[in-house]
Amino acid sequence: MLLDLLVTPLATGAWFASVQEVARVELGVFFPGVTAETIARASLLFLRVDLPESALPTLARLSFVQGVFAVDGEQLRVLDVDPQWTLPRPFIYGTKYRGKTNELLTQMALNIAQATCAVGPQVTPKVLDPMAGRGTTLLWAARMGIASCGLERDTTATADLQRHVKKHCKLLRVKHKETTGRLGGKSRDGSGRFIRYSIGGTSLRLINGDARHTRDTLRQETFSMLVSDLPYGIQHRGKGGWRDPTKVLEACALGWENHLLPGGSMVLTFNALLPKRDVMVGIFTRAGLTHLPIAAPHRMSESILRDVVVFQKPGG
Repeated sequence: MLLDLLVTPLATGAWFASVQEVARVELGVFFPGVTAETIARASLLFLRVDLPESALPTLARLSFVQGVFAVDGEQLRVLDVDPQWTLPRPFIYGTKYRGKTNELLTQMALNIAQATCAVGPQVTPKVLDPMAGRGTTLLWAARMGIASCGLERDTTATADLQRHVKKHCKLLRVKHKETTGRLGGKSRDGSGRFIRYSIGGTSLRLINGDARHTRDTLRQETFSMLVSDLPYGIQHRGKGGWRDPTKVLEACALGWENHLLPGGSMVLTFNALLPKRDVMVGIFTRAGLTHLPIAAPHRMSESILRDVVVFQKPGG
């Protein structure tokens, strides 16, 4: 089928001048070798592709796609393609705070993780975000129908997520089950406290914990995917004033690798200026992961050139 993919204005707001290049990267991960022609109609931007009808459900879930149209000569026919989200949109976009990960960036990262994951189909997919913040990755995973778990050092994160989920479950009448508790004994810093939701046909957990010590918190729990937006910029500055996360990532790498199943994928978004891509690749390949040649550089501000780096655990 000859198809025109309508690029959402939100993608322009996320990728700016690199919107077409980033969109082609995400498209190419699912459909290697596909050619995407740029089509402009008035103020609308489309990417034209030739793909089979079986590709429609995947296309509907791509982060840059607002709509899918069948091309018939000079005419376009809108296709009723349902991405089958399990949670309404406000769960993802219904809150703003300083340092929040861009929602489309998270969607794209999860899409790339699913496309590059080589864990067998007999394993139920599950995502780990070891630097989860207020849970954007966890909520997106739940909307996609994927179980997830996140760790966040900031002890106020679980309460913030709780308020967000309760608010939208009430407003949108979404059935859910909430469980709270603590892993291990009491701690002065609040570590180990968690909140868990059964929602949208799946589950998500957020645990107060340190990304450098995931094995202490999660023990032997394993995941088919690890997706995280790494600290960058002033708003992400850690304790002690660090802005370069290299040392922290070196302390995290072996633990994160340990939680991935063979064939599992790791997708990290980061400030490409600090640390550099080759530094990132070195850290995680030394931990035993294989680097996949996928990149989507785009400038998100004057001081931050954001990119994506992808790894896979051998043995899948």
